[in-house]
Amino acid sequence: MYLTHLTLEYFRNYKHLDLTLGPGLFFFCGENAQGKTNLLEAVSMLATATSFHASSDREVVNWQAPDHVAHLQGRVSRHEDDAQIEISVFDPTPPTFSQDDTSQQTSRGLDLPANTPRKRYKLNGVPRRTIDIIGQMKVVLFAPVDLHLVDGSPEERRRFFDRALCQVSPHYCQALVRYRKVVTQRSALLKRIRDHQEDPRLIDYLDDQLTQLANQIMHERHHMLTSINQLANPLQQAISGGRERLEIIYRPSFSVDESLSLPEAQKHYQQQLQAIRRKETMQGVCLLGPHRDDLEFLVNGVNMLSYGSRGQQRTAALSTKLAELAFMRSNTGDEPVLLLDDVFSELDAVRRQYLLQEVLSHQQVLLTATDLESFPPEIAQKAHIYHVQHGNITLPTGPLT
Repeated sequence: MYLTHLTLEYFRNYKHLDLTLGPGLFFFCGENAQGKTNLLEAVSMLATATSFHASSDREVVNWQAPDHVAHLQGRVSRHEDDAQIEISVFDPTPPTFSQDDTSQQTSRGLDLPANTPRKRYKLNGVPRRTIDIIGQMKVVLFAPVDLHLVDGSPEERRRFFDRALCQVSPHYCQALVRYRKVVTQRSALLKRIRDHQEDPRLIDYLDDQLTQLANQIMHERHHMLTSINQLANPLQQAISGGRERLEIIYRPSFSVDESLSLPEAQKHYQQQLQAIRRKETMQGVCLLGPHRDDLEFLVNGVNMLSYGSRGQQRTAALSTKLAELAFMRSNTGDEPVLLLDDVFSELDAVRRQYLLQEVLSHQQVLLTATDLESFPPEIAQKAHIYHVQHGNITLPTGPLT
């Protein structure tokens, strides 16, 4: 699988971009804040329908967009066919600037019809739903934040699950969307019950939905983690010279008995929800479920979050991300597009060399860096090199060092 063409209009600092791509290694070099990460963000968004870089979708819309809309279009060549993916992102509160001082920015709301979608999608020219777009093109993103997969927040580790599984399994994606909606509804209901505005018995209906969806999500995560462990441990051993054995353990937020059948597991979960009902009601939040689960990384049986060195943590993160790549490939039959956002500067020589081996063997890699000094000449010679400056991508006219 590889991206053959990318078109952007008013996406971040790209007002107009038409970029022809293909199989192979693509370097995008330039100084910081020129648009390198924005480019990978756009490619990732075509695969996942969401930004890895923004807290709100409206942030990707260029302030000068005439219709307050950013357009993304990608053509992708897949194992079985080709596809064209289009996303339009609408900013309902575009900024306005003072005529006397363009640095003075405010926001203004637009008069929109109720339920106006903030994003619209097309697949091969036909309007589609969000869930129909996710996974049409598959990507694995490796950014500096991913080097903190081991020692970062539990939210980052849950996102690792969700980004991969949503691209691979439409059923997981549907369950996750529905689960998040139920969690939001349940938390709102808990607050109303706390304030004596609703009957406490109403929570039972949402608990039935919550436990059913949660068990489906956790089953898919367990299945993925089994594969990731089988793939990541040999990588960890290879990078460490055979000295380190990696094991990743799924840590649910509630007690799980793997010997139980699915209906029994659902009932077991409901019983634990009932046991903390008073606490949940007082806080007005859902305290148990996949939205609070975590991963634990062990090297030679030692918890890496508490006792791992920085090098061990980064090796475990690198092994896990490469295992994610192999997992998606084995479950779809297609090579995901590999996106590397300035990660080589964060790695030492051993880990950099190992990642370079993967880069050379992969079908399509889009890689950003400030310069080429970290890369052996033979790598740069095999790459398509572009220069990124002020939201423009050009062929370099001189050496990028």
